[in-house]
Amino acid sequence: MFVIVGCSNPPRMSKEYDFIRNKLEVLNICKNILEDLDYEIDIYAPESFILTTKSTRLRRVLRRYDYIIYIEVNDRIEIHISAERSIFNRGSESSLGGKGIIIKQVETYMPLSLQKKIFNPIHKKLLENTFKQI
Repeated sequence: MFVIVGCSNPPRMSKEYDFIRNKLEVLNICKNILEDLDYEIDIYAPESFILTTKSTRLRRVLRRYDYIIYIEVNDRIEIHISAERSIFNRGSESSLGGKGIIIKQVETYMPLSLQKKIFNPIHKKLLENTFKQI
C-alpha cells in the first residue's frame, strides 16, 4: 500500500545557516549583506544579536505583500520573513471616502516563488561569506 502525502502550503518562511565565527562579526556581515541588497535596517541590536529590516513592498498581480526580514544570531543564523498581504475589498461596506477599501492580512505562508525572490539573493551572499545552510 502506497501513501502519497502532499503539502498544500508552501514551506515556512525561514532558513538557517551554520557559522564558525564570532557572533558579533556574523551579525555585522548579515547587516552588510542586507544593506548591499538595498534593504533598510530598522532595528540593529548587537547586544541581543538581532536585526530587522524596514517594511519592503513586493507587488504581484492584484495582491501586494509587505514584508520584513528578521535575523537572529545564536548558535546558528536564523533568517525569518514576516509578511502581510494587502487585499482589495470589493464588499458593499466600502465607504465613499476610501477607508476600508484595502484589507491587510497577516501571511503565515507566502507563495514559494515570492519566498525564492527574497531568499535567493541573501542565500547567495551568505554562501559567498562561507556560511553553510542547515
